Amino acid sequence: MQPAAVDAPFDDPDYLFEPWWPGLRAIAFVEAGSLRLQAHGLSDALAAFPELDEHPRQLLADGVVLDGTLLVLDRGGSPDNALLRARLEDGRRAGSPAYVAGDLLWSDAASWVRRPYRARRQRLQEVLPDGDRATVGHGYRGEGTLLAEALARIGLDGLSARRLGARYRAGPSGDAWLRAPIVPAPARGRPSLSLIQRLPLEL
Repeated sequence: MQPAAVDAPFDDPDYLFEPWWPGLRAIAFVEAGSLRLQAHGLSDALAAFPELDEHPRQLLADGVVLDGTLLVLDRGGSPDNALLRARLEDGRRAGSPAYVAGDLLWSDAASWVRRPYRARRQRLQEVLPDGDRATVGHGYRGEGTLLAEALARIGLDGLSARRLGARYRAGPSGDAWLRAPIVPAPARGRPSLSLIQRLPLEL
């Protein structure tokens, strides 16, 4: 599913809002304790992120397909696109990889793509507890403009909005998944993943 662009952040109780993660979109397939990552332009994404091979042990279910974002964190825990490029282009194991899951496509021996996003999200949170390498992104219902203001203060430039009643659809998402731009304010430093995850508590 590919997000549609909108002009600005907005408020709507029918949507779940999250930061737009600065990384590489990837589908994670977990079966029989084994992980396979599918990312655009990479024949073997796991070769660039071998540390994520422990990810299946974190899941509380087997036979799961997740949709999320691959990040590479610096020593302070901040997403760093330069370190991400180093892994993808040079094969250097720079930084620490992480996976932020935002959707669930398969679980319990069945496809979940026809179920509404609120159901997929709930099941995702049940099967993937927070860990050092993988986590579910924290979302906030209805409060898009407030979250965008907070993200702008720490230098992030995008907001994700997913309609809670929408099915997962391949290709253009329509109104099921939207991306809104944020004009970032000057940041004193790049925010860590842990700070972004608890962001609304900092307002």
